[in-house]
Amino acid sequence: MEKVDQAAPKKDEPAAAPNHTKKITSQVLEKIGRPPRLQRVEVCRHHDGNYRVNIWEQLEPKGDSVLSSGVHILSSYYLKVSDTGEILRSNPPLTKLRLKA
Repeated sequence: MEKVDQAAPKKDEPAAAPNHTKKITSQVLEKIGRPPRLQRVEVCRHHDGNYRVNIWEQLEPKGDSVLSSGVHILSSYYLKVSDTGEILRSNPPLTKLRLKA
């Protein structure tokens, strides 16, 4: 009879952390507002419920070429998030963006 080596789950290993990217993105945009030239919201999970969120914005095109436009980080936040994806703390605080007219 052939012996099959099966790795049993270890009791000390934590379960895979849930991905709260969409929930965090919607909460952040709700609190700060949606920038008119929003390019993307980048949510990066770190450790122990900590996330880095970068708000990327398209820059105004310079000159006659559409190819001259670029993107930059409009704002960046370091968040503490609960197990259910609710934002508990933010550094800096999530406040409405003051956008240029």
